[in-house]
Amino acid sequence: MSDTTLTVVLWGLAALVLGWTWLPALISGLGGARYANGGTEDPAALEPADEPDYTFWHRQVAALGYEALGPAWMRITFHGPQWRYETQVRVFYSRVKHAYVFLQKQPRPMDVWWLTMFATVWQDGAILLTSNAVDERAGDGDFVIQGVESMDLAAVEALHLSKHANLQAAGKRPDSDGGLETLLKATDRHSGPSARQVALRMGQAYLATHGVVHFFLSLPAAILLGPDHWALPLGNVVLGVLFSVSDYLAKWRAGAFMQTQVHRRAAESV
Repeated sequence: MSDTTLTVVLWGLAALVLGWTWLPALISGLGGARYANGGTEDPAALEPADEPDYTFWHRQVAALGYEALGPAWMRITFHGPQWRYETQVRVFYSRVKHAYVFLQKQPRPMDVWWLTMFATVWQDGAILLTSNAVDERAGDGDFVIQGVESMDLAAVEALHLSKHANLQAAGKRPDSDGGLETLLKATDRHSGPSARQVALRMGQAYLATHGVVHFFLSLPAAILLGPDHWALPLGNVVLGVLFSVSDYLAKWRAGAFMQTQVHRRAAESV
């Protein structure tokens, strides 16, 4: 194989390797991300199975008085450098508190039930969300998100119900339907635009950082060997593979850490 042929083949391989993450990042960076969700009301599908992480959260939700509604899913297409980001969701509701709580399973390689959201849907279509993932102060408007980093769902619920009471005192009225479709419609209405904005920033940041790294690491080879040398595309292939593998391993380690935390807390509560 001649050097010219090898260079063409390696550039083709580089386009495939880099395009796998750069193309969705480009689409999301141009505002092309799409959000969708769906689900069915099937309470029996929410019973704990052989998933210790899910069981840990399910016990807390049941202890707080929430009843099973059914399984659902939430999907973002063109989520930064990912073609699709989809989470499994299991939804519960309390008619006394007029509040939902839904558990989300992070997709592989994390593969762990962790993110939990309390939600109140108002009669005007607005929604209040409270997350257990990060400390976040509540904003204003029809899409209010707040959070407290905690594995104790009673503490997360307390924050949610406090803000719920404040908004209700200000004139908000909770939607009393309590159906899964009500939550999904409100989430789609508000999370769709929010997801596109998040994906847009992720896509632009990914292209900017990776583009700079590829450019400056390719520059020495281009200067010393020439832009048509096979070492240039080979270096970009290796760099693209390293980036993808390191990202996969980072997510896998994060998921393993979350699983360890859940198992430890579950053992302490016995």
